[in-house]
Amino acid sequence: MSTTIQDLIVEAERCVACGLCLPHCPTYRKTGSEADSPRGRIQLMRAVAQDLLPNNDRFKQHIDLCLSCRSCETACPNSVAYGRLVDSTRALFIPKKNFVLSLAKPFIRCRALMNGLVRLLKLTQPWLRHTVPAAKLLPPLSTPLHWQTLYPSTAAKQQGEVSLFLGCASQALDSQTLQAAIHALNGLGYAVHIPAQQSCCGSIARQMGDGAEASALLAKNRNSFASAWPILTVASGCGAGLADYLPSHSVKDISAFLAECDWSQVSLKPLAQRIVVQDPCTLRNGQKSHAAVYSLLKKIPQAEVVALSGNGQCCGGAGAYMLTQPAMATQLLNDKLQAIKARDVQLLATSNIGCSLHIARGLAEQNIAVQIKHPVQIIAQQMARAAK
Repeated sequence: MSTTIQDLIVEAERCVACGLCLPHCPTYRKTGSEADSPRGRIQLMRAVAQDLLPNNDRFKQHIDLCLSCRSCETACPNSVAYGRLVDSTRALFIPKKNFVLSLAKPFIRCRALMNGLVRLLKLTQPWLRHTVPAAKLLPPLSTPLHWQTLYPSTAAKQQGEVSLFLGCASQALDSQTLQAAIHALNGLGYAVHIPAQQSCCGSIARQMGDGAEASALLAKNRNSFASAWPILTVASGCGAGLADYLPSHSVKDISAFLAECDWSQVSLKPLAQRIVVQDPCTLRNGQKSHAAVYSLLKKIPQAEVVALSGNGQCCGGAGAYMLTQPAMATQLLNDKLQAIKARDVQLLATSNIGCSLHIARGLAEQNIAVQIKHPVQIIAQQMARAAK
């Protein structure tokens, strides 16, 4: 759904500049600049939209430094839709002519091309790690899987049907989480549909100011998924983007869905271990489903489930942000690493592939040994093979 300049102005004028958002903004806390706060950015957006200020490099720098974490939305007494404002501003005033994004478009649109790219990267990964800095973000790659369009329930009692969203990054770099989701859902009595024509959620394109590409990807997904079944996502970045811009469908985070399921058919093996949970911004502020992760993991007998301190602050991953704004991304990452070291974390649970990759890179660079897993991976490995 496209936003006009007038729509942007109307929404921006709903901000009363009270300042309650300021302590919630990661970039404002780091720079201390009003122009790097939600209140300041909204005033800049409105001024540029009304031709009161020029759409120059200085304006773009302040908007680009925004993580789109939407932490400000949780504090806003007037419920200003800041996420939509910054998305619209990037599409209307700061479209990126990004060579890497342009090169990636065919692979994002076509799963076969993406699988071919992953196979190539898998073969060249040792060399790439020594020559291309961005390649250090990649985990050890696995051979791409061929996904069935239907995974039937394996439980005695059938509970229903769901659709699973693969996502471009998740299917390429985190297929084990998708497999864990299918295993858990099938064991609980759900048939899992995977539409063959589904595509990228469009969030990265939207973040880069390519509104046309984001809309095209959303349209493809809208036509690929049956509206009768919930669309479950394992990457909260995808989930937040789909939930915001695909209102015709019911989009739900996998942990939120599993937490509400009937578990009477399944037993969970005990896990005498502390699980520290990192809340992705897209789950906490976008889907507002972060509490479900704790509820789900607490179903595991003997597991101690605790929150990572500083969970209200973004880790700095934020989609492509870790690549486009490396200095600020590293500052925010260091805060997370300090929290992890202070808590002596052994097992970290996070629900977003971007957070996982960003934090894993920081841990590796500091030689900190921490196991990072998606909550559904932990749940799936504790599910007894036989039903009660």
